[in-house]
Amino acid sequence: MNRSLNKRNAMLDAGIAELAEQGLAGASMESIATRAEVSKRTLYKHFPSKEAVFEAVLLLLIERVAPLGKLHFDKKRDFAEQLQEIAGQEMQLICDPDFIRLSRVLMVECMRSEQRSRTLMEQFGEKEHGLFRWFSEAGRAGKLGKLDPRTIADTFVAMLKSSIYWHSVIAWQPPPDKAMQKRVIDEACLTLMSRLGNAGAH
Repeated sequence: MNRSLNKRNAMLDAGIAELAEQGLAGASMESIATRAEVSKRTLYKHFPSKEAVFEAVLLLLIERVAPLGKLHFDKKRDFAEQLQEIAGQEMQLICDPDFIRLSRVLMVECMRSEQRSRTLMEQFGEKEHGLFRWFSEAGRAGKLGKLDPRTIADTFVAMLKSSIYWHSVIAWQPPPDKAMQKRVIDEACLTLMSRLGNAGAH
């Protein structure tokens, strides 16, 4: 069983690499099999087509973002403490090498087809919905003052992503070390807390 699972993981890893480089249109089952060092027959046993490989890769990406889709604000806990935890989860995702590679696959397919882009965004909307829900619940608890939860959620994520995620995905730069990640998290949290203070939130 473990051997079969390891083979499947190797094929998925090869599929990610192939899709990231070639996109779904340019990818081939033969190339995926070569990358995974398996026969095409073995590959087809697990995945009947390159579209099936793409769907499996998509599921991996959804699994990566799933925890952020389940966020809820806890009225009994300190706002700043929860904010730090959310930032830590987001940063872990942003700097995950597999997530970065999977993101490239997703971006390529979104650029190829408007319809596929809409479908994929719907599938990944739960992550954004979870973050928005957390800030909305915090707002109803009086933590955001008069600030708009959607704007605050988008701004907070942008502060975390701007100097890291896009450099990794587009410029192929390695993720920063833990010390730099912490500095970005702390700066994003301090900036947001300052903004909330100026807005009269408490």
